[in-house]
Amino acid sequence: MKRVITTSVVAGLLGALGYVPVASAEGTLYGSVRSGIIVEDGSDSDAMWDLGSVDATDLGDSNDRLWSRIGVKASHELDNGMTAGLTIEKRLDNFRTRHQNVWLGGDMGRITLGQQGSPYHSAVSWDGTNFMGGEFALSGGSRKQGVSFASNLGGPFDFKALLMDDARYGSGKGEGVDAFELSGSLAAGGMNINVGYADNDAESKMGASVGGSFGSMGWEVGFETRNPDMSGAEDTNRAGLFVDYSIGSGAVYFYYEGQSGGGDGKSWVAGYSHGLGSGVKVIGEHRDIKDSGTRSVLAVVVGF
Repeated sequence: MKRVITTSVVAGLLGALGYVPVASAEGTLYGSVRSGIIVEDGSDSDAMWDLGSVDATDLGDSNDRLWSRIGVKASHELDNGMTAGLTIEKRLDNFRTRHQNVWLGGDMGRITLGQQGSPYHSAVSWDGTNFMGGEFALSGGSRKQGVSFASNLGGPFDFKALLMDDARYGSGKGEGVDAFELSGSLAAGGMNINVGYADNDAESKMGASVGGSFGSMGWEVGFETRNPDMSGAEDTNRAGLFVDYSIGSGAVYFYYEGQSGGGDGKSWVAGYSHGLGSGVKVIGEHRDIKDSGTRSVLAVVVGF
């Protein structure tokens, strides 16, 4: 259960000092701690066991591989129907930033400034796994830094746009906007259709995903293609699917992705997630990457 942080004490102190708050505010503290057993079995090496490690440096990683995190969200009601808010979310093992942004919202949409979710990644991803999907993802990560606008059109269609500076995502000269992402979503006939496009100095990418459900079964398919700007460089194409089936308090799922062109590869993940109560799950996943080996995870996830 998420813990609500009220501002009544602060508001009372301000009132006693003669200051009248011009906006009401409410915040939420949330988090998720994940730990368990991970077994790595490489194609040319013996199996390696990780028994509840938080810092997995000895296993070739510099951090927690199940991505425990903690965060705060807050919002303020402003005049004229406007709302302002913030999101701060950090990794627990090294306190690396996952989200750090502020936003302003109104009837037509929301402007967000800072590190935030990538519109392109959200549009083209079909990854519904808990830990190990997206091995060959071309999107360059699910979070980006920049300034975005997300529409609120009140219908089946919405769009998002994100602008980024070339100091971080482009030429490195810091002279202006040189990278951007666009996405659009459409709800139609019981399906969700998403398309995305991204561009910077080095490459352009485009993709789409389509998903829906039939009773207890959910499904999603998608693809993306990357076109390098370098002369003679080969395009990279990626496609795959995700399906899950709910059974009581749990769900079984299967994920597949295949890549060709600028780097061939195939990967699949099979998993089961079972809810034990509010905010508590036991999750088992097994991943197989062609010619690279397997990884198996049995983890307990406790969130608030």
